[in-house]
Amino acid sequence: MDFTGLIAYPLTPFDPDGGVAHADLRSLLDGLAASDVDAITVLGSSGSFAYLDRAERAEVARTAIDAVGGRRPVAVGISSVGTREVLESAVDAAQAGAAGLVLSPVSYVPLTDDEVVAQVHAVCAATDLPICLYNNPGTTQFDYSLDVVAEVAVLPQVVAFKDTAPDAATFNARHAALRALVDGSFSHGVSGDVLMMSGEVAAEAWHSGPAALLPTFYARLRSAVVNGDQREIDRVRHVLAPLVDHVAGLRKISGLHLLARACGVAAGDPRPPLLPSPGSELRELGRLLDVLESEFDDG
Repeated sequence: MDFTGLIAYPLTPFDPDGGVAHADLRSLLDGLAASDVDAITVLGSSGSFAYLDRAERAEVARTAIDAVGGRRPVAVGISSVGTREVLESAVDAAQAGAAGLVLSPVSYVPLTDDEVVAQVHAVCAATDLPICLYNNPGTTQFDYSLDVVAEVAVLPQVVAFKDTAPDAATFNARHAALRALVDGSFSHGVSGDVLMMSGEVAAEAWHSGPAALLPTFYARLRSAVVNGDQREIDRVRHVLAPLVDHVAGLRKISGLHLLARACGVAAGDPRPPLLPSPGSELRELGRLLDVLESEFDDG
């Protein structure tokens, strides 16, 4: 797995009692496998990995990979507070048949560069699967420097970097700088749907949670950006960006569960302690979806 193209990060559906709804997860992944996404990653932030125990995470990985049935590469998030738990998740993901792993530097105490490098080396010693590093400083309180990325990119398993920035210009400058430090096959992808909606960031990959619910529209916008089709970029952004911006204004994870409801996808509420987004937001999400779908109802 090379972690390029449009990579969707589906949420993990829950039953009313808070258990993982595997039938709904299977349905969601089956639909994604038939969509325009290039790859799928389960147990990312969107997939509530931090609220699942080891057995639940392993079962989610098995359900997802079985549902996709080889139609798309499926990566599995293995992030955890402790390195021992990260390594256990890496083993479980490999046993489930994962095509790759996604790793962010999660910790109760913010990690240092040396600690992150040591953890990446430990994971690479435990698996031969390709690894995508994930920079999520707003959550982890660790911000990958490009020098650290380049240091671990020499490891054969480290093939990609899921990155973010405050704006498109900053990301693109960071992208150009990293290209001078790593092998040409290394994938530097963007995380942050508002950056994607700018229409100014192509990168080797888009990593997105909402794309798992809106794959056709995300694929359409990414194709236009990659091909430099400004007319199509403007057309898609005009109707997709307001919806994405609205979801971004909701509480993380909870907002995606509400978007799923608006899309007619069974996902339930997020697992406590997270509370659902206000139901009053559902009408606006529905309105924005109607505008989006009506723009492209002719295919």
